Amino acid sequence: MKKSVLVGIISVAAASAFGTPGFISLDNYNSNLNPLVTYGFNIPANGVSGPVGTPGAGLDSDWTAGIYFVVGTPSLIDPTGSGIPNATLALGTGPGSTAQFEPVIGPYGSSLGQFANLQEPQGFNTGGVGGDTITAEVIAYPTSAGSYANALYRGHSAPFTMPTVNVMTPPELADVGDYMPPFSVYAVPEPSTLALAGLGASLLMVWVRRKNF
Repeated sequence: MKKSVLVGIISVAAASAFGTPGFISLDNYNSNLNPLVTYGFNIPANGVSGPVGTPGAGLDSDWTAGIYFVVGTPSLIDPTGSGIPNATLALGTGPGSTAQFEPVIGPYGSSLGQFANLQEPQGFNTGGVGGDTITAEVIAYPTSAGSYANALYRGHSAPFTMPTVNVMTPPELADVGDYMPPFSVYAVPEPSTLALAGLGASLLMVWVRRKNF
């Protein structure tokens, strides 16, 4: 009897460990909700700010969306911005891990600031099991930059959670657009700018200390 119970427990554990992979779709175009990615400060777009995908001076109109994520629901505080996402999250790679913004989406068109993975119409394998919850941040950057880390204009969303599903093709996929908050892309501060900001903060602290003594 005890042996049967032990075998049953092992079988359940094995089934969980080797369950159907968990997939999501990097898509805010086919989702029920359509949170947009927009230009933030210092992004040239025909002289004004506008939605991602608008051709602008010195910018490639071809933008890429990607994802940083972890399976599970750790508590993260990471406001949207142009920095590298929280170190708890890892960059998704492989099929379905990136998507393209308007105007690549077609032939029916979409709103600027929307993205979909039409070149690889399948879900992204999160490495977990279908039914898991992941914590993620969506990123955006010009495709010509080659990567988010190398981009001079970029941005990431605040952290959000979403479920995975055990199918890898639309329309059953879980779209990030139904879960991610809208966000903007910004010009990445130059190292010299950051250095000057740090120097200014240090001088301010010295002045405050002297004033208090």
